[in-house]
Amino acid sequence: MSEHGQPGGGAVAPPPSGLAQFADSFEAVLGKIYRPIGWVGAATLLFVVVMMVWSVIGRKFFNNPLEGSGDIQEMGLLVMTMTVMGLEHLGHEKMTVNLLTRKFSKPVNRVINIVIYCLAIVILSVAVWQLIVWAGALLERGETTPGVLELPKYPFAYLCAFGMFTLIPIYVARLLRALGGVVVE
Repeated sequence: MSEHGQPGGGAVAPPPSGLAQFADSFEAVLGKIYRPIGWVGAATLLFVVVMMVWSVIGRKFFNNPLEGSGDIQEMGLLVMTMTVMGLEHLGHEKMTVNLLTRKFSKPVNRVINIVIYCLAIVILSVAVWQLIVWAGALLERGETTPGVLELPKYPFAYLCAFGMFTLIPIYVARLLRALGGVVVE
């Protein structure tokens, strides 16, 4: 397998370094933690679909749609997205755009990967911090959703911060794996 989980070109890869082995075991632990969180997202998606069907049937046949279905849809999809984010990003990248970097040598690509993973960790950390600050402001102002249910917004902002935070350990593991590749050679 290649670096991105695709069939490789026949060259045998060197055994992983200690950092890469640690990154692999760290991701395995993250998978055990993120899997139940992902099930919360799956259950939320099921709930949103059932609620939407109920609302459509109620509106179409009984002229009585589910009250607050807009709020439930919006916040439910937010819960679903943020709880599956970490689980979805575990493992190898699903898609890479290496139009420019494939022309570089492997050592240069490894350095580029290290820089990209460091930038991702910094950007995600700033995003988490700003989401926590924003959630605090929402709590102070007492903001609610504009729909019928008037759900408080701050728990969902904290959930967004949590969802973004779940990505940071994944990029730390990728950084360690990339550093392990540089250390070996």
